[in-house]
Amino acid sequence: MNLYHVARNYRRHLQECENLLPGLQPAGSGWVMLAELYIAKIEHRKMSVSGVCVSAGVPSTTGLRYLDMLMGVGMAVRIPDENDRRRSWVRLTDAGVKAVELMLTGFVNAIDSSQRTSR
Repeated sequence: MNLYHVARNYRRHLQECENLLPGLQPAGSGWVMLAELYIAKIEHRKMSVSGVCVSAGVPSTTGLRYLDMLMGVGMAVRIPDENDRRRSWVRLTDAGVKAVELMLTGFVNAIDSSQRTSR
């Protein structure tokens, strides 16, 4: 595998992610949070606000800021816990699922393109 081509294609992929969700740093904590929420959705698990922050490895203040931004652009929603008013659940919207799937598909395409170029 030609790592030069991988790097170029990965950089292009990161630029495409930036175009998909302007203001959300590609390969940053916001995308990690989206990936965590996507995994939870596929695994049929609930994620609390604090759980998303911990999973993404970000401090709660940073995580809350990202979650507020993701909710503001319609990628995620917060749902109050019926049994504990101190807790909220977070899940991806359909638009959030589509954004993550586009990002992951772009990443796979970047790697595949690198492998084809290096042969």
